[in-house]
Amino acid sequence: MINPDGRIEWPYFTRRSDFFMPPAGNLRLQVSEVFNSGFDARCEERLFYFATEALSLHPLAFLVPASLCDLIQPETSILVADAKLSFTDINGRQQLLHACEPVAVETFPVCPDPERLRNNLAAVLTSLKLFGRNSIVLDLILGCNTEKNILSGAEAVIFAFPPDTSALLQFIGVGEGLTPAFDDFLSGMLLADRWVGANQIAVPENFASVAKKKTTVQALQQLLFAANGRMSLRFEDFLYRLLLEDIRTKDVVRILNYGHSSGTDILCGIWHYLNNIGP
Repeated sequence: MINPDGRIEWPYFTRRSDFFMPPAGNLRLQVSEVFNSGFDARCEERLFYFATEALSLHPLAFLVPASLCDLIQPETSILVADAKLSFTDINGRQQLLHACEPVAVETFPVCPDPERLRNNLAAVLTSLKLFGRNSIVLDLILGCNTEKNILSGAEAVIFAFPPDTSALLQFIGVGEGLTPAFDDFLSGMLLADRWVGANQIAVPENFASVAKKKTTVQALQQLLFAANGRMSLRFEDFLYRLLLEDIRTKDVVRILNYGHSSGTDILCGIWHYLNNIGP
């Protein structure tokens, strides 16, 4: 049902194999915002994403046909139940999609080859220097930050290893965007930590409640995903290859160019963690 380009055809939809579903087995969502490549919908305090490409799938995302975005608008109500997705479109017509096989996800932890990982990390650093998007996190990583950088002066806390999540809570929400720069950086570190099975970054009990007051819903969910070793398939697939295969510059650049600076900031977190953990 999913094309080689990672898209799905009408009248089908799918999700990841580790997708969250409530005990009742159904979801009633309300569309909150529509984008060019998908849309957000809320169900209670959770924000779900309806993606039009498989690489965007995270544990609270559905993969839907691209044409679906033309049939909905903010406030549209969507019901997902009994392996069906139903809604009333902008023309007042009832629409129904059928669930197909979930998208399998890679398992972790993995044990990388130390020499290959060192070579890959060197390639990542070179790409960060040459192609990284402008970011307060990248400036900090490369040591070219100025007093105008809101993170300037906090290097000792931010770069302490292993990372102290309680100390880093003060920086949650720092930066622009739906997933602020520092949140992306911490997400990258958490993801890498879980994938190599180190589990050195402990998440304090009050993490979610404190972070909720300081950042966006999207960023909080991404941080919680990362704390469980998950993110979108885009970053999970890249990290899998970074740990186990030889990566190419074009693969790194593709990640760096994701979002405004999110790809760069997440990759900075992955690089920083793996570069410090050692063989």
